[in-house]
Amino acid sequence: MGGYILKRILLAIPLLWLILTLTFFLVRWAPGKPFRRERAIPAEIEAHLDRHYGLDQPWYVQYANYMRGLARLDFGPSYRYPDATVGEIVRQGLRASVPIGVAAYALALGLGLPLGVLAALRPQSAGVRALMGLAVFGVVTPNFVLGPLLVLLFSLTLYWFPPAGWGEGRHLVLPVVTLSAAYVAYIARLTQSGVQRALAQDYVRTAHAKGVHPRAILLRHVLRPALLSVLSFTGPSLAFLLAGTVVIEKIFAIPGLGHFFVQAALNRDYTLILGIVSFTAIALIVLNLLVDIAIALLDPRVTLGRGG
Repeated sequence: MGGYILKRILLAIPLLWLILTLTFFLVRWAPGKPFRRERAIPAEIEAHLDRHYGLDQPWYVQYANYMRGLARLDFGPSYRYPDATVGEIVRQGLRASVPIGVAAYALALGLGLPLGVLAALRPQSAGVRALMGLAVFGVVTPNFVLGPLLVLLFSLTLYWFPPAGWGEGRHLVLPVVTLSAAYVAYIARLTQSGVQRALAQDYVRTAHAKGVHPRAILLRHVLRPALLSVLSFTGPSLAFLLAGTVVIEKIFAIPGLGHFFVQAALNRDYTLILGIVSFTAIALIVLNLLVDIAIALLDPRVTLGRGG
């Protein structure tokens, strides 16, 4: 296990370097500069700012300086927020993005898992089919449509929850429901197919023939292999949710990573863009590694290392 983890970390380093290198050059090739606004500033002030942040140096010098700072875990200052470092801004954004992302995925698991099991055990049930249809509606309805609909119904009509803002638990409800809607259907479908595959296995039919209680068969022999596909889906999905979702944070005025990423793109805040991309890539790599380890622990057929 230790050797496998070390191997994955060593493989992740060049992958992370490639992602950051591509992002570094893409943001600099994009039109515009960090200190150019709709209202032009004097040329001498812009030149002074470029010298202060090292933007007057050749691209290869800027790249080398940034990589040296990154090796020290120093993402540098933000061009848009000069009083804060990129690390401080990312931590501030995570205070909003993490609770929403974790709560949304927990809600999706809490609804999608039992719904998928019911759909596999009772595929002809009208109630289950109606619930699955409702879940699919969450997939086909974009967030920018579902979010305003929920605000119209629960905020402006029923007055149950605030339409936007951040700071109280009540502010979490509508963003979490909007964000989790699509994942409920995905998890339900994955669970349904996994349970159906497990029910068709010989060892499950043997357990039925021996008279084992159906509940015991479901809990001991069916759910464990059926949940492997859901677990595989968890890594990239949770990383995406933790990194912030731009549409949700814009609709509900949430100061998360998605909000800061949009502002950084609009303001050509190179260091902040690279900082958020770095966090997203690292989160994706770490969560996928944890998922692979969890799958190996749950499924004895999976081996970590060569050929695993």
